[in-house]
Amino acid sequence: MPPRVMFRGKDRPSAMEFGACKACNNGTRGADTVAAVIARLHPDNRLGTWQAHELRTLMHALDHDAPGVREEMGRPGKHVEEWVRRPDSGLWQKVVRVHADGPRLKAHLTIFGAKLAMALHREHVGTALPLDGATWCQFQLNAGLTQENLDARVAIMPGYETLRQGSRTVGDQFAYRYNTDERTVVAAVAQFHRGLWLTVFASSDPRIIELFAKREFLALPASAMVRPGELLGMVPLPP
Repeated sequence: MPPRVMFRGKDRPSAMEFGACKACNNGTRGADTVAAVIARLHPDNRLGTWQAHELRTLMHALDHDAPGVREEMGRPGKHVEEWVRRPDSGLWQKVVRVHADGPRLKAHLTIFGAKLAMALHREHVGTALPLDGATWCQFQLNAGLTQENLDARVAIMPGYETLRQGSRTVGDQFAYRYNTDERTVVAAVAQFHRGLWLTVFASSDPRIIELFAKREFLALPASAMVRPGELLGMVPLPP
């Protein structure tokens, strides 16, 4: 985790590889495909870019692995053009905000976020998240995360990581800032390409789990708390 499909040409360094049961690994494949599609959606990825080329192939997989998501995303009002100021140059740029309020899309991205949170727990705490533990995740699409919100979240995440294999890294495709006590909790803000951001927590501490079960956290847009063992039950049924 993250899966190979999240990387350009499925070329993934060897790192963060964990055992998983076949039912969960295969049963949540749709979440991986949805995340791979969303990660490549960005206003700058026009015809001729490698992202646009891979999207054409991924759309076929999307229909197979996550039926109904493409139709949900294509409904009127789901894409809104807006002008935003680029933080690097100060110039104004037209972007297309994708509103991820459809139940199928939200379910798949929540599953993907929970899997990422559990993987980061295994990576930085050193053990699998126990069955009485929990994850909390929130996702934002392409231009949906403002620079101010990103800065505020990153400020409490001192660690930086990506996948590394020798001198090779893929920080332009996947990177995350994180914080952990290395015993009971890990928190992270992860970015995939330029299209998908995830804020995730994974913890076995009842106090932290109780905190994220509060209404003010669960009421945040595109957020959810998920416990290990619940993933397959969250997969949407075919339309």
